[in-house]
Amino acid sequence: MKCKVCSSEISKNMYFCPKCGTANFDLEIKNTELLKSYSEKLQTMIKNMGNAHCTKIAWDLTVDKYVDKIERLNLILSQPEFAKKSSEGLINRISNFVERCKEPEFHIAFVGTIKAGKSTLINALLGRNLASTSVTPETAVLTKFRHSENDYVKVVFYTQDEWTQLWNTISNNADVFKKEYSDLKGDEEKNKWLGHAEIKTDVNNENIEDEIERWTSSKHVEHYFVKEVEIGLKDFKMPSQVVFVDTPGLDDAVRYRSDVTRNYIDRANAVFACVRSDALTGGELNILYRVFSNSVDNPEKIFIIGTQWDSLNDPEKDWKEQKEEWVKYLSTESCYRSAETARRNIVHVAAYLMNLCRDYIKLDQETKRKILMPIAMKFDYNPWDNNLEEYLETLMEKSNVDEVSRRITHGIVPKYKEYLMNDITSNYDALSKELRSFFEENKASNEEVLNTSKKSADEIRAKYEKSKKELDEVKAYREQLEFALNSVKVNTDQRVEELCKALENMTQKA
Repeated sequence: MKCKVCSSEISKNMYFCPKCGTANFDLEIKNTELLKSYSEKLQTMIKNMGNAHCTKIAWDLTVDKYVDKIERLNLILSQPEFAKKSSEGLINRISNFVERCKEPEFHIAFVGTIKAGKSTLINALLGRNLASTSVTPETAVLTKFRHSENDYVKVVFYTQDEWTQLWNTISNNADVFKKEYSDLKGDEEKNKWLGHAEIKTDVNNENIEDEIERWTSSKHVEHYFVKEVEIGLKDFKMPSQVVFVDTPGLDDAVRYRSDVTRNYIDRANAVFACVRSDALTGGELNILYRVFSNSVDNPEKIFIIGTQWDSLNDPEKDWKEQKEEWVKYLSTESCYRSAETARRNIVHVAAYLMNLCRDYIKLDQETKRKILMPIAMKFDYNPWDNNLEEYLETLMEKSNVDEVSRRITHGIVPKYKEYLMNDITSNYDALSKELRSFFEENKASNEEVLNTSKKSADEIRAKYEKSKKELDEVKAYREQLEFALNSVKVNTDQRVEELCKALENMTQKA
């Protein structure tokens, strides 16, 4: 049959035309006013969807179709009939999906616990000390590094609501955070920075480190109120869409910041999970399992980095044994799925050693003697030869930073567009499934209402009376059951009392 308004084909049992929303009054529905009301709402919704200005994605037609469909479905979710039923989480996931599609950035996230060596590794890969390593763990902020035609530092601040959430998640053992905050008179400064518009400062090669320090170092009160720092670098030799992300420690004393990292694991397109080479604890294993759970489609995008490798007593010998232990835990179906892949993607590194060798000319004699020389001796350097400077190239090779860099430049970057598209498609499929489930649940609920509307008032009243009668019968049965149980209890109590008296008499006679 055809719709009487737009002539679209509709099946006989359809309540409304799916194209224009006109009600099908040929159905045997007694409550026509309800049908008319639903039809008017549906027509308004269809009209709004037709006039909606969806986000246009210029870089890929397939992604543009994804966004168009998701945003139209989101428009339906915003209707009063659905707004109360849809979860805030679902709406946020839709918003995040659209934002990811608008700016197709490929994020390589460096995650791990505090002092696991994330920032040190990033500095080794960048070839200069830009990621903060000298500050206390309680001062970490999300920091992004990307290629830019001009060097710049962009700072995003917490809103008042975000700061309130942050402050409420400070743990009882965050004494360092609280003391530094108090010493720097944070309360006197916070109103100046909370909700502040983002600040983007163009910098030159010489003063970029000072600008970064201002917003991330514990020496400056401003750092408490910074949510995110983005650093654009001319000499960051990566495609413009590839971004390195240094994240707060997963065991930060301020849970809000740890949650930022946990949520960012879901956002990341590739993950370098940093774990100290000398230990793999249960907590770190749980973190790694979560990383894998969010990349089930391609676990090869995940690299487990055994950091501070040079801290092992015998780095080369000890690491072989340690790595095999890690392979046992990470070659399961929920992780790498094979021991071969696990061995390939578990990589050791000594980033601090690389940075010391790179900056050798700037080191003071004490650092050379007390820090660099003992490390060199682990790799058969003879201190009596007095030629440490000549041994630097060997030590930099031993640090294995070049191998980590190669994994990025030769393994990930050439495929980043493919990975990015796969991630977007995977997220789209997951959202579509969730939305389909949501609307099917609502469909079942609405069908019950419409089926009820087919019945006359007498039928509805009769059903009500039947239900009421059944309820009354249940109540009566329950009362009888309670009476019977009470009777049994009384009889049992009496019988117990009689037995006790009988036993007492027997005892007295004996």
